[in-house]
Amino acid sequence: MKTIISVVVLLAASALAGDVAGTWTGTFKASGGDHTVPQVVILKQDGNKLTGSAGPQVQEQYPIENGKVDGDHVTFELTSGEWRFSYDLRLAAKDEMKGDLALKSINNSRTATVSLKRTKRD
Repeated sequence: MKTIISVVVLLAASALAGDVAGTWTGTFKASGGDHTVPQVVILKQDGNKLTGSAGPQVQEQYPIENGKVDGDHVTFELTSGEWRFSYDLRLAAKDEMKGDLALKSINNSRTATVSLKRTKRD
């Protein structure tokens, strides 16, 4: 009986993870900024674990670190030069994610809003 309950709990946890695999494009806009910055995010998902890369274009990508999916909540980080990017997103629709981005460097920090749409499913 305990084995059956364990299997059911594991299957339920897997089902709660949203499907976010694929290529996402969009922008982020820093607080107080006067322009948007393009984003291309390529996500690979294995259950709740998220890997892949992100950057301003397909030709400039940085590896995703600490990627996680928890229901409709998606978090990951990446490092570009001296900047650390920490994404905190939610699935707003089947193929749309929105949320916040914290950008930190040694001497500076900013926040931004992010809007992404899935352009390709994997």
